[in-house]
Amino acid sequence: MRRYQLTVNNNQYDIDVEENSATDFTVSIDGQTVNVSLNSQADLADAAITPQIEARSAAIAAAAQSGVPVAPKVPATMRAAKPRTPSPAVAGGADLAYSMSAPMPGVIVEINVAAGATVNKGDVVMVLEAMKMKNDLHASRDGVVESVDVAQTDQVKYGQVLLRFAKD
Repeated sequence: MRRYQLTVNNNQYDIDVEENSATDFTVSIDGQTVNVSLNSQADLADAAITPQIEARSAAIAAAAQSGVPVAPKVPATMRAAKPRTPSPAVAGGADLAYSMSAPMPGVIVEINVAAGATVNKGDVVMVLEAMKMKNDLHASRDGVVESVDVAQTDQVKYGQVLLRFAKD
């Protein structure tokens, strides 16, 4: 519910507006209640605003009448929209298991392995400084390091590949 205080011709009014649906409202003006239906709406430039409204199912309408909060329905245009591009950390596909990416943006301050080194899961392979804190980066798997794709003092972004493991 929204409350408005208006002055019209030097008369002050307290108005409460409760939205029952996208086009139906209950309006209380100084204690007198009226039901209002919105037939059309236009902005100051006289451009018509056409809301995209989808009919509610009977079960949802009944839940709304009983006072149970109901989540708004996602418009069809949004449901059909192309999904966003995944973050770089999960965009690696099948090679994701054979690479290690930056868990956050920061600066590489130490590299403890080189290409060809054998590591065990959990070994500290690099140190990343982020927000003035040093974070040990641990090997995500046992294996042989195929390449180290960053150098000490490199600024890295979230999800950037730091090193790759040789495929079994």
